[in-house]
Amino acid sequence: MNHDIAQQTVVENDMLKLLVEGLRSALAWKVTNDFSRKLSSVRFITQSFQRHLERLMALQEYDGYMDRLEKKAPQLARAVSDLRQEHETFRTGSRRILHGLEHVSSTDHATFANLCDELLTLLKDLDEHSKKETDLYHEAFEQDAGGEG
Repeated sequence: MNHDIAQQTVVENDMLKLLVEGLRSALAWKVTNDFSRKLSSVRFITQSFQRHLERLMALQEYDGYMDRLEKKAPQLARAVSDLRQEHETFRTGSRRILHGLEHVSSTDHATFANLCDELLTLLKDLDEHSKKETDLYHEAFEQDAGGEG
């Protein structure tokens, strides 16, 4: 992975973390009756989050660490494949949630609450996924470092 791609991945990942923080904050916003402003904010941030998530995953899959890890540590190919599959799950889930947010009425409290819960679950799953990615990356490079001594 060349330096430019590595740097872009770091920047994109940092931006995604900021969007996740913004989403968590918007989702925690307590409203009384009219939740149209909360819906508008959650919808807007989710649109940015979804686009950024897809951009980061594509970068990881096609220019980033995934292809490199499979070549460098073939024994990790199954784990990389599992992470790619999780990317598809995140793509599908984030698109479905965003579609729901774009079509929910500002008077449909139950549907909005369910979408918010789904979004929180997706964010939790994404945190776990990111930890797996980091662990896998470290495993590959610790093996590499250990093999040279």
